[in-house]
Amino acid sequence: MSSTLIRSVQLLFSISILVLIHELGHFVMAQIFKVRVERFFLFFDPWFSIFKKKIGDTVYGIGWLPLGGYVKISGMMMGNKGQNVLSKNQNSHWEFCSKSAIKRLLIISGGIIFNVLLSILIFTFLLFKYGETYLPTKNVKYGIEVDSLGEKIGLKNGDKILFVNEKYVPYFNDIPKAIILGNSITIDRMGNIIKLSLNNDKKRFIFDRKKLNFFIKPRVPPIINYVIRNSEAEKHGFKNNDEILAINSEFILFSDQLKDLLSKYKNKSVLISINRNGKLVQKEVFLDSKGILGIYLKNFTDLDQIFLFEKKHYSFFESIPHGIKKVWDVLKNQIFFLKNVFHIETKAYKQIGSFFSIAKEFPSKWNWDIFWTLTATLSIWLAFLNLFPIPSLDGGYILFIMIEMITGKKINEEIVERCTIYGFLIISFIMMFIIIWDIFKVFL
Repeated sequence: MSSTLIRSVQLLFSISILVLIHELGHFVMAQIFKVRVERFFLFFDPWFSIFKKKIGDTVYGIGWLPLGGYVKISGMMMGNKGQNVLSKNQNSHWEFCSKSAIKRLLIISGGIIFNVLLSILIFTFLLFKYGETYLPTKNVKYGIEVDSLGEKIGLKNGDKILFVNEKYVPYFNDIPKAIILGNSITIDRMGNIIKLSLNNDKKRFIFDRKKLNFFIKPRVPPIINYVIRNSEAEKHGFKNNDEILAINSEFILFSDQLKDLLSKYKNKSVLISINRNGKLVQKEVFLDSKGILGIYLKNFTDLDQIFLFEKKHYSFFESIPHGIKKVWDVLKNQIFFLKNVFHIETKAYKQIGSFFSIAKEFPSKWNWDIFWTLTATLSIWLAFLNLFPIPSLDGGYILFIMIEMITGKKINEEIVERCTIYGFLIISFIMMFIIIWDIFKVFL
């Protein structure tokens, strides 16, 4: 099975879970307040459906268009004329519009509430099952290694990060996120204390890339993790766990230094010195035009004998507050990202994507841990988006009901319907724009 197909299946499965839970939230709240639900569908069903069955008053089904789902609640959208008929109907107590404002608010909020609960539930069970592994910042003893982005914002290989936003970050895992959210970095560069500002121009470097990935990592010794088959390294007898000490007469302490020297000696023969189980071994190798030796080096996660990690285990009840904190952290990141989208100079808008971009976040091989983590993250994202006070989204209906609760007067249903139509057109236009932009970004 191709990696594209695996990612697509994971995305479809994840979206199906999110849609079912969201619509189940509306459905359960409607049932609690004795409101009739006419239809409950996974995916949309214009013209025809893949499956449908009526049970009681509700038709349950699966549509063919995998862009969401819906529940149709009796009396939710009725004009003034409909309300006059309703008052004469003996079953009016089944209708949405016959319920008090607070009950209608809870029914509309049901999808958002259930998406938040799903996210908390997933993070809670992940923490309970796997715990958390952290690398304390104090244990990053060789400083950091940076990529081209790290260099653009002013960092250098070997820098030791002391503070972000003038606060000490206890765990290295949290430093990249703190930098993205922060305004300054304080570093120790060979004994000199330097404070780097993070203005919008530097934030632009962070967001102006195809993928938001780590731009710093702990600096590590150049120890071979894997030798590529049929490479120069394999031909000359390099082995896993060999530590590279020097190229020619230039000593090497860290992986970034090795990369620089390999690039320096392109199209040349070099003498590479190796530490193999305490013995000095030397190999004469010719490097090609790209300076490729044919090895993968160990990452800091592979070197637990050098870096002391902290592993935290939680009981089920301990994992609940930590799961809630995870949800809150994800939500804060989303709010921060949205804020930067409207600052054009940061180019954060380039990170906006549709299903194509989301699919790329799933791994090419099925991994349940990553799948559930992404599903929990998307669940909070869906809840957050639905809070937007735009008619046709849950937030739009919530806004109308809140206005009614404050003023004590119902908004004319024709106005609500008209706003809903306009809101739907606006949302459709935005979705089409994002899909076209994503196609351009991903494929072109």
